[in-house]
Amino acid sequence: MSLSFYLDQLLINSLEQQELPRAVEIYNSNPNYNILTNGEPTLTLAELSREYEDANQYPTGHWLAIRHEDKIIGISHILLENPNDQKPWIGLLLIDSSYQGKGYGKKAYLMLEEYFRSLDKKTVHIGVIASNQRALDFWGKLGFEQYRQVTASVGKLTQPVLCMEKFL
Repeated sequence: MSLSFYLDQLLINSLEQQELPRAVEIYNSNPNYNILTNGEPTLTLAELSREYEDANQYPTGHWLAIRHEDKIIGISHILLENPNDQKPWIGLLLIDSSYQGKGYGKKAYLMLEEYFRSLDKKTVHIGVIASNQRALDFWGKLGFEQYRQVTASVGKLTQPVLCMEKFL
């Protein structure tokens, strides 16, 4: 199933495999995020390709491109129903560093939230690396609250992750 949302010059739709080189650029424009998840400032195309294929094994999972003026400025991965808890999850929302601070991340999230609401979902869940204060601030401002801390694999590292949810 292909997803597509459009609002105020922002389009979110499927991220195709041939677009992975641009997705790698987005990851690598965020070296601090890469260090938090993989212990290194850059991610390779081969590493992202494996992650892309692994995530595509979930029937309700979707890799998404966030586009502005026909340019991919961000990426996301969502699960409409996580097989572990049957709840919707946003696994990734990452904006190219040169587009951060301009409201694109917030707008993209609100578009995803509206989509979850249209499916009659009552909550949406995220996991945030406990040491990622910038992400905790971002999600907190959007109304997410922590309900549990776990130790989980994130990228190449195992570390404390805060499970957060927002009631829709």
